[in-house]
Amino acid sequence: MSLNPADVRKVAEDSVRLAGSFLRLLSIDNIETFRKQGKLISTFDIEAERLIRTTITMTYPNHMIITDFSESSSNAESEITWYCDPLDGTKAFIRGQLAFVCLSVAAVDKDGILAASIYNPFTDVLYSASRSEDVFLNGKIISIPEFPPLAKARVLFDFSKDIHHSIQTKLATSDLTNDIGRIFRFYGSIAQHLALIAQGTLDGAIIWGSGNKGNYWDIAAALLFLEKLNFICTDLTGKKINISSHSFDQLVIGQPKLHQEMIDYIGSM
Repeated sequence: MSLNPADVRKVAEDSVRLAGSFLRLLSIDNIETFRKQGKLISTFDIEAERLIRTTITMTYPNHMIITDFSESSSNAESEITWYCDPLDGTKAFIRGQLAFVCLSVAAVDKDGILAASIYNPFTDVLYSASRSEDVFLNGKIISIPEFPPLAKARVLFDFSKDIHHSIQTKLATSDLTNDIGRIFRFYGSIAQHLALIAQGTLDGAIIWGSGNKGNYWDIAAALLFLEKLNFICTDLTGKKINISSHSFDQLVIGQPKLHQEMIDYIGSM
């Protein structure tokens, strides 16, 4: 039975709002943290994940759910898989830098991302979309803005210390040399930063990792927003990022003309 994308979006919104309301009510003074599969997580991550799972399975009990901490649950034969990051930006959350924290969920079927939602409960900012609808920011449609050339663009940067020093230097000083209009360093939730690109606060991103930078569930929801708003999301070579990527190391994001300028800029290094 085919699902109504708008109904799936509503469940996505409900799941992050419920878990987010729990986080907003708690004190962060005595957070218990530990490492699982090499990642720093807190007891708040675990509880937020439980609430998101509960909300989804109440409506779709047979759907598969993959999260930051567990590979799967429910029916492995399900046509729908939910990718969930119950607390993206755990380090920022632990430090009390709550503007850089969000909860992120995306429902994926054989044709791609069906519906998604990203929510920061501390700023009460909710992004959502479905395959058949527009992208919404707190219930209002996000329109496709005009984007400047690279020399005037506001670009989100993040790069690994393991890449060549000359490349690090060129990236870090690209606004001083007028190659890029203005650069912003990444910190905290990657999903929320990519949502800022979708809404037009930032124009694009160059994320240059070395090794596994993140997993698909970290960016699945944001990818739906970006693609619906005509952004191109690839690795440094121009290869599209999608569910088959499983994890990602590098991202280049921008509207078509700006994206090509960034690919050419990277190729010149």
